[in-house]
Amino acid sequence: MPQIHGILRGKYEYEYELDLNASRFEVRNARLSVDGNMPLKSSYKLEVDLCDESAIKMKDAWVRVNPISTFRITLGQQRMPFSIDAHRNPSAQFFANRSFIAKQVGDMRDVGAAVGYDIISMENRKILSVDAGIYNGSNLDNQKTAWFTSPAYSARIQYFPVRGLALIPSVQHQLIASRNASYTSIDFGAYYEYLGFHLEAEYLHKFYAKDAFDDCNAIDAMAIYKIPVKKGYLGGVSYLLRYDYMDNHSDGKKGFDEGTTRLLQSDAQRHRLTAGVTFHVANKYFPTDIRLNYENYWYPNGGTPKESEQDKLVAELMIRF
Repeated sequence: MPQIHGILRGKYEYEYELDLNASRFEVRNARLSVDGNMPLKSSYKLEVDLCDESAIKMKDAWVRVNPISTFRITLGQQRMPFSIDAHRNPSAQFFANRSFIAKQVGDMRDVGAAVGYDIISMENRKILSVDAGIYNGSNLDNQKTAWFTSPAYSARIQYFPVRGLALIPSVQHQLIASRNASYTSIDFGAYYEYLGFHLEAEYLHKFYAKDAFDDCNAIDAMAIYKIPVKKGYLGGVSYLLRYDYMDNHSDGKKGFDEGTTRLLQSDAQRHRLTAGVTFHVANKYFPTDIRLNYENYWYPNGGTPKESEQDKLVAELMIRF
């Protein structure tokens, strides 16, 4: 039978910068997905977000075959296999707002074909997982004209040498600015989980073809400690700390500076420190998180911050099923 899943995220933000000093409510995600297994070792997934920054967006629409249990072939719209944090579904995120790697620098979905292979130990523990694919190249909204002579591509390796430890290198090549520019990103990340701790660090380096924009570096490092609570309303409490950084960055959506082959900047260089606490409600049917985050930004080179990228307090309520 098909499996239906969903996630609802509502949040309140208060920015207290002198030039704003204002609040807002937002429905960040209202996401529904249907997935299931079919005869002859095949499966599928459909996922749509009814309120992704106030817009309806198709996220995943793919079909998959598994000739053997450890080998998969996937065709359709999907998240490109790349990064740790950028590959997370909203239901698996730790903080109310995504890292710079997950939101600005490394996030990418596309339409294409991917293959994956897992190596399982004799103790039935996954040791290695490899995923790679080729894609149209930044044309989710206009697939009929997405003919290419040189495809976008992405590949990710997940290596689990011991329980709790993961080493994850990945690479991604994508076309941007209406296919008139391209970039290649190299990413290396790792995480370790032990006795309630989750420690994670990730580094990404993005360079643009034909010097269309300066190289962009991004860093994401976080520490989470979850304490189980078997009492009344609460099922656990998590304490969170994250530091992330990004250079000046162009996603290509603004195109080129007039009369040049130089991409316009979309994001200014910045640092951010986020601290927070998450209360996990004891509900096995509808897991619920109450998140309280404080975000502190600083712009070393005087970049102009966007309204949503300044010092703020965030309260979020997330329910998933």
